[in-house]
Amino acid sequence: MSESSDNTTLYSDMTILCVDDERVILRTLQRLFHRKSYKVLIANSGQDALDIIKDTPIDVVVSDMRMPEMDGATLLEKIANTHPDTYRIVLSGFADFESTVAAINLGKTHRFINKPWDNDGLINAVEEGLEIIRLTKENKNLKDKIEKQNELLKGLNNNLEEKVNLRTKQIRASLLKNEVNIRAGEKMLFNFIAINPTLSGGYAKKVGQLAGRLAEELCLEKQAVHNIRIAGYLNEMGLLGMNSSFSKTPFNQLNSESKKQFMSQGVIVQQILSPAPCLNVVKQILAYQYYSLKTIAEKTDDAIFTACKILIVARDYWRFHCGKIDANKMVHKQILVQLNKGKGIKYAENILEILTAKPEIVVDYVNLEGLSTRKLISGMILKNSLFSINNLLILAEGHEFTENSINKLIEYEANQKQKFVVTVES
Repeated sequence: MSESSDNTTLYSDMTILCVDDERVILRTLQRLFHRKSYKVLIANSGQDALDIIKDTPIDVVVSDMRMPEMDGATLLEKIANTHPDTYRIVLSGFADFESTVAAINLGKTHRFINKPWDNDGLINAVEEGLEIIRLTKENKNLKDKIEKQNELLKGLNNNLEEKVNLRTKQIRASLLKNEVNIRAGEKMLFNFIAINPTLSGGYAKKVGQLAGRLAEELCLEKQAVHNIRIAGYLNEMGLLGMNSSFSKTPFNQLNSESKKQFMSQGVIVQQILSPAPCLNVVKQILAYQYYSLKTIAEKTDDAIFTACKILIVARDYWRFHCGKIDANKMVHKQILVQLNKGKGIKYAENILEILTAKPEIVVDYVNLEGLSTRKLISGMILKNSLFSINNLLILAEGHEFTENSINKLIEYEANQKQKFVVTVES
């Protein structure tokens, strides 16, 4: 058993318990939380965890799913029965679906975190639990005082409700601000590519749009579609750190050493995006986009593998069309012939089937059923990204319109003499 803390006071009187039968994982979790103010206890088995929680108040439990003798589902069920106020988080891999469902149903799990986890995401989940427990305790204490002092202390309860409401508003405002910052970062990165004289914003836009549409055809979740579309927009990001000849010369005209360098773009992408943890998924997609399907499947999880399969087809469709692979630019039927030559090895068969069956998804169309800018209302969510005439990204999908952003868009139309047709989420 071990504990750690820092000099801050937030959550300093609270305790979390990490449970895993692998000591390497426990040491990793200790290192992750060692600068935090709250105490961190560890247990290497379910029974060890039950012994600890019996004698020590625990606010948050973080348990692995697969453990011998007593798995995570059984442990969390026991804790839910004996200590229902303890916040329960389960760590589980994709292979543990049935066990995870059991943990959610029987153990009344509050949060489910995929393994391998994102460090910031896990810390946020734990501290969200601590905040809920802290507010719950505070609420209970104030209610106890109200019961003892009757009418005199009823005002404190009202103050508490106001405090919780204010805190909720602050959290919502913080989340909205974070989302706006992420969208702004994505827009900035795309525009770095669009204004580069050796790259093409038009090509990047087409790859992103096709990748997003292919993802939608597979009925992927909204966030997954967004990540794949952004990866498409940024598919040439690695070329920003390479000699301009790589972007000017068709791939088939490069010598073997130059081809090898060209396909090492993933290293540069990881360096560029490393300061932006919010783009970790996009970074992984771009880092593996020039690997074989077999290698990607071995090195990534199912979500990244699916995303890479989509990006590779969308990317090379437009590379063939724009003359980036062969000097001769190709039309749709010629491109399908070339892509099918690599079916199953370089290009995923199910993605090629969608592209073959629905050729209309490659068309750079404008949805005429959208709204004019003057019909936009604050709170509407942008469905399809807006681009300028020279293919700069003006607003990224997912943008929540405000009175200010609507006015700026109207002003942009007037200055640039460009009319937008805006599609919004229903």
